[in-house]
Amino acid sequence: MPSKIAKSAATPDTKEKSAVPAVEKALDVLEVLADSAQGMTMNEIVETLGRTMGELYRVVVYLADRGYVEQNPDTGRYALTMRLFELSHRHEPTERLVRNAIPLLERIADRTEQSCHLGIVNRSNVLVLASVRSPRPASYSVRTGAIFPAIKTSTGNVILAFSGKDTQRRYIGRLSPEDRAGLKERFDVIFRKGYEDWPSEIVEGVQNLCVPVFDKLGVVAALTIGFIDQSNPPMTPEEALTELRVAGDELTQSLGGVPLSRRAAE
Repeated sequence: MPSKIAKSAATPDTKEKSAVPAVEKALDVLEVLADSAQGMTMNEIVETLGRTMGELYRVVVYLADRGYVEQNPDTGRYALTMRLFELSHRHEPTERLVRNAIPLLERIADRTEQSCHLGIVNRSNVLVLASVRSPRPASYSVRTGAIFPAIKTSTGNVILAFSGKDTQRRYIGRLSPEDRAGLKERFDVIFRKGYEDWPSEIVEGVQNLCVPVFDKLGVVAALTIGFIDQSNPPMTPEEALTELRVAGDELTQSLGGVPLSRRAAE
């Protein structure tokens, strides 16, 4: 019988030995700012992370020096810059996703005369990876690189509806009790239909039409049209949704995933 039992990798002692304090603090700061659409003051960062000002001040200043965060001179709030967004585009799967999506977004915008965009979920937020404006001189559009709370977007809810149950539980667990109400039912409806047709919770008068995009491993993104009423529209919302669903299947196929239309047939 062995005289000693090796500790598993999950034990507190091992975790403490393997941790790199400065890196851990920097990642904590980036993650907490990623969950804050309005940015945070230094005091708010310190309070949220449960650390001291002495532990975090130099870390935040260094992240600002490296261009990962920036401080608003008027409010004193720190927020993420586009630096992480730029780095993500150097990652081949993301680059491929955007590259394959843009021609489809351009086709959707041209045929529907509505703006459209591609988004992904990053923790509790949605990040817009690419967007194409309507060809009309006056239109609504979402800026590439924009970040929104996932719960307020069809992009976030559609991606989460097709994510695993564990992912859904972790996401719901971070929400307030009132935000959780009805969310599971919303996921179920989206999953059953294969899309969402939902009034925007961010801009009044915009109807979100949204479909999921898959690769070989599962859902990775969503395509969304921000449909607005226009004079002499080339398509109804129902026709625009059909156009969007076709594009979603095409993008899924280009990524090696199984299109929703084929899943339904099977």
